[in-house]
Amino acid sequence: MSTIQMTVQLTVESLLAAIEQLPPNELRELKKRLAIEQRRNGHLEAEETSLIEATRESLSTTEKRRLNRLLVKSEQQTLTTSEQEEYLNLARKAEQISVRRVEALAQLSRLRRQPVRQIMDEIGWKGGGDG
Repeated sequence: MSTIQMTVQLTVESLLAAIEQLPPNELRELKKRLAIEQRRNGHLEAEETSLIEATRESLSTTEKRRLNRLLVKSEQQTLTTSEQEEYLNLARKAEQISVRRVEALAQLSRLRRQPVRQIMDEIGWKGGGDG
């Protein structure tokens, strides 16, 4: 069977009319390919949603407040030993969250094949610890 390529504008109705004319084996193949495409698209949508959620991760409000208080005390060099440990743990947690956010942003950029800046604008990303 020879194949030629043409650019044609089709309506849903004309596509359905063409599908109705397919022999049973080609109709089965079409259904199989459509199912694969739907699963792929559904998976991509779920993955994008998960990545967008990851870009919004942050410390809880309570943790942010506590980290800021400890930061001030650290700058004043008035941290107790237990506060120093708490400060380091919270700072480490904030840093890990930041890394995960940036990694999710980069992954989203690769997945969508769009520049990071464009993704940032689309998802409402703010820099720093905005969460």
